[in-house]
Amino acid sequence: MICTGSYDEFMYHPNGISISGDKGRGKQYPGPAYTKLAPKKIWWDEWEQLKDSMNFYESVIYYMEKYYETVLSQLEPKEVFDELDGKVLLCYEESKEFCHRHIVATWLELTLGVTVPEVRNLGEKLVVVPRPEYIKELLPLVLKKFNTNPKKLSKQNEQFTPIKN
Repeated sequence: MICTGSYDEFMYHPNGISISGDKGRGKQYPGPAYTKLAPKKIWWDEWEQLKDSMNFYESVIYYMEKYYETVLSQLEPKEVFDELDGKVLLCYEESKEFCHRHIVATWLELTLGVTVPEVRNLGEKLVVVPRPEYIKELLPLVLKKFNTNPKKLSKQNEQFTPIKN
């Protein structure tokens, strides 16, 4: 099983692995990194400049499209899952905030039919916490825009209801 969490919760956890572009240096994260899932700096900088001029959902869709086009579409979900099985994918944001680790988790869930929970670290115990629901509502729209083969979505995730503004 793969989980997701923040550096603040898993700074020294033995199963943590950074998926951010700077490998967690901004938090002085001492653990390993999986850079295949890192956002590309060139469009991330553009998004940072543009996001305040867009409404929140336009900003999220813009980010998701760029992330899917430049990162996820280049990867095989099963290979990523196999390489990261047993790990906690780490990035900067708190569980309730928009973050690419939530996109990765939802991408794996939609394409493989697995569960990738967001967790908090309570020492000996990991506790599942909610991630933003809009990720699961919006990512299928992005996948359908880019995929020529709609059968890539797992059977239980072919039906979805987009959010309304």
